[in-house]
Amino acid sequence: IPDKSVQCVLTDVPYDLVYEQKKLLQRHFERICFGTIIVFSPPENPWILPADQYLFWIKPISTKNTSKSYSRFVEQIFVYNMENPRWNCNRHWSQYTNVFMDLVDDSSLHPYRKPPSLVKRLILNHTWINDLILDPFSGSGVVYDVGSGLIREVIAIEKDEKYGRS
Repeated sequence: IPDKSVQCVLTDVPYDLVYEQKKLLQRHFERICFGTIIVFSPPENPWILPADQYLFWIKPISTKNTSKSYSRFVEQIFVYNMENPRWNCNRHWSQYTNVFMDLVDDSSLHPYRKPPSLVKRLILNHTWINDLILDPFSGSGVVYDVGSGLIREVIAIEKDEKYGRS
């Protein structure tokens, strides 16, 4: 992907990456993106610090995986503003809080699917019509589906054939 060719990188990276892998990916994101980089991350293995903004997604409460440890009901969202970030200031103030409580619509599509309503809010806040968005870990394709529906160009990459699209 050419340097400074996408307005927004919006992605949910694998959560088990070591620091060196995360740093390498972040450098690629910074090379490719001239607008805003948005990365979902677990609090126990945070993405690259410092970020320009920190957002939090409070996930629906579930009893799975709580038999031997506490459950994680929050994920962090790291926002990095590059040379030309977009900010849509024409939206209602409620769209700009840094804590989100959106619900996943269908986790059967992918075990780590993010809520379309949250992805929509991030896209509307950080991009404009016809902007190019990159999701290099597309999983269920929620960024592609939401972005395309909002008249954005989206490049979605997924290595797992189970979730990839042709």
